[in-house]
Amino acid sequence: MNQQERTQFVTKYGQLLSQAWSEDGKFIAALKADPSKVLLEFGLDPQGAQINIITTIQEDGSLEDQIRLWEEGKTKGAIDLYIPLEQPAELSEVELSDEELEAVAGGAACSCTCTPCCSCCC
Repeated sequence: MNQQERTQFVTKYGQLLSQAWSEDGKFIAALKADPSKVLLEFGLDPQGAQINIITTIQEDGSLEDQIRLWEEGKTKGAIDLYIPLEQPAELSEVELSDEELEAVAGGAACSCTCTPCCSCCC
């Protein structure tokens, strides 16, 4: 995965998590019922791989792990996708610095939405 693809994945994965955390469970139910359809709606193409939705963070729970699992899963035909049911407490009260706000407003190359365990690509 090159840097542009990585940035796009992180952005789309972050949007997916944000949607999952803002709904009352309907989104997670739809994701579990037809994960490929929902992922495609977010611009994430599993390329025919089976999607295993994992709702509790395990050893492979960092953003780097999720990127690796996504890439390996497409090759192996089965992707483990972490979708925690609740937004981690450390992200619920995050405030952006002036620099981060400018980057978002200015459309900087990295538009990370900081996933649960983001090591941030920025």
